[in-house]
Amino acid sequence: MSLENLRPAAVTQQTRQAAAICLETLAAEDVERNCFAGSPYHAVQTIVQALEQNKLTNGKVWVVKASPGKSGAAPQPAHQAGNISAWPLWFRDSANRSEVPLLYLLRSESVARLRAAIFEAAERGIVFNDAETAASRWPKSVQPAVPLWLANRLNCIPYDPASGQEALAILRSALHALYINNEPGFCYLTLHDDDCQAPIPAQANVHDAYKGMYRINAVSGPRAPDVRLLGAGKALETVIQAAALLQAEWNITSEVWSCPSYTRLARDGYESEHWNTLHPLSPKRTPHIQACLGSGQSPVLAVTGYGQHIANQIGGFVSARFVAMGNDCHSAARRPPGAQWIAALALKTLSDEGTVPKRLAEHAVKRYSLA
Repeated sequence: MSLENLRPAAVTQQTRQAAAICLETLAAEDVERNCFAGSPYHAVQTIVQALEQNKLTNGKVWVVKASPGKSGAAPQPAHQAGNISAWPLWFRDSANRSEVPLLYLLRSESVARLRAAIFEAAERGIVFNDAETAASRWPKSVQPAVPLWLANRLNCIPYDPASGQEALAILRSALHALYINNEPGFCYLTLHDDDCQAPIPAQANVHDAYKGMYRINAVSGPRAPDVRLLGAGKALETVIQAAALLQAEWNITSEVWSCPSYTRLARDGYESEHWNTLHPLSPKRTPHIQACLGSGQSPVLAVTGYGQHIANQIGGFVSARFVAMGNDCHSAARRPPGAQWIAALALKTLSDEGTVPKRLAEHAVKRYSLA
């Protein structure tokens, strides 16, 4: 069966109305409260339950479940209105049917299964991968090729949310972008089941999670932060711990940003550069990352639980000294950087800039037994 045969029906006014009903359901106070209090995995389970139990969303959303879930049961494809075998056959063009939002829940540590699922979904919808909730020999429970493949798939926007609040914000924005604004492609979210101890940001700030980053902690007063720390997914909590270490043990101030999509930030940067090249007489477009970080010269450290190359995508759009960190950037390979390692590297970066004495960086390496 070709992808052409699986193409969903075109977005219509009925599609936009279906998305609006879903968004209204997800704006309920009890949904927000449950999402804010839990992990990304918990938030998505709450979201799916709310959509399945609301009579108004009946027939207005596809929910395909191909994940064994927490119980460890065998995968069971399902549709919100009832079980359907060979569900992609229902996804073909039809003169009497409009496209509706698609949520696809699966567990896959390989590119092969992800490709199959995305093919079934005709490269539309919002894909949730809960592989990170299961034990695996791979970092973040997926093969190293997975994040690289997602980053290079231009019709996919991959996200690594740190909290349930982020997952809900990204899903809302994705529903609006794909099914109301009729943007092409699909979104991908990896889900972990660990509660994030990060401060709960203002709703206005977390709305920018879909754009790729938003600020968690700012430095009070007019003084610029000594260093700016960026973290994605579960790594955000480690970044926050590193910021506390830097302040308590080294008197170094840090500004902390959550970056659920380094890939989105990089693409936005390249798209802005391309547009500015083609429109030299028009006002320049500013990429979101540059709007966030500005022209400040405080070093920027970007941390991810994936390979270093994922965070390194944004380096060309940072005006200050930039360092990317991943699970492959230090001697404890296959593990995300710990708080002490992040703090030590921040001190090393600051010493290279001449902001702090080099002996502090050396002292940190010895103090944390990193050598």
